[in-house]
Amino acid sequence: MPRSSLPRPDLPRPRAMRGDAAAAVGPPGSRQISLSVIIVVDGDADRLGACLDALATAPRRGIEPEVLVIDADDSPAVREVAEAAGARVVPATGSRGARFGSGAKAATGEWLLLLRSGTVLERGWDATLVVFAHEERNRERGAVYSYRAASDDPAARWIERAVRFRNRWLGLPSGAQGLVIRRRFLAHLGGVPDLDRGEDLVLARRLGLGRLALFDVAAQVRPAVGPWPTCAGALRLVLFGLRIPPRWLQRLGD
Repeated sequence: MPRSSLPRPDLPRPRAMRGDAAAAVGPPGSRQISLSVIIVVDGDADRLGACLDALATAPRRGIEPEVLVIDADDSPAVREVAEAAGARVVPATGSRGARFGSGAKAATGEWLLLLRSGTVLERGWDATLVVFAHEERNRERGAVYSYRAASDDPAARWIERAVRFRNRWLGLPSGAQGLVIRRRFLAHLGGVPDLDRGEDLVLARRLGLGRLALFDVAAQVRPAVGPWPTCAGALRLVLFGLRIPPRWLQRLGD
């Protein structure tokens, strides 16, 4: 494995999550996991329902879920979808990073799962999280899900390859992949940076390669396909690698 690759813990793959075998997660008699899922409504509000539906399996994995939907617009439509799924809506304004920060302050769980509303976790996300959270060494680490583009456009396959490259060689996963981290450890790292773009990169840099794991289970993301989003995202990564201040990169895409 290349020295710069993200470490991949010994976690179950999606194909292993089938039937009763999938329920046998975590050591017998282990305590339940207190988890707060923080979902920031960010562009893909129409995918919020699917994002929330994917979380419904959590109780069967020994997870006590608290789901917080952070909506800057306090939209009645978003509130209806969220409350129908048993989630709590937390109105918060400011940058995307600031909204994640508001969610973290409102959360009560020991563990956090930071998601964007356009991200839909695939089957097995919760079992993988349970295995990760039960490892003592992971109390001061973070983990992200693998990236899968929810599109049949051939360009989406190139985006997947690009994200794999930034994951394995740059150690800079996209915030669209979600982030699993202990609430106290996130606070120790300084919280989520108050940025509208690039907060995910800054947080990944604070974690460092040695404290960031990549799950085999995927997060489905609807990519922005086109020459400008692709070039803008690549340019932002290059400039970020050159230590250009993240606040100067706000106009470039994710």
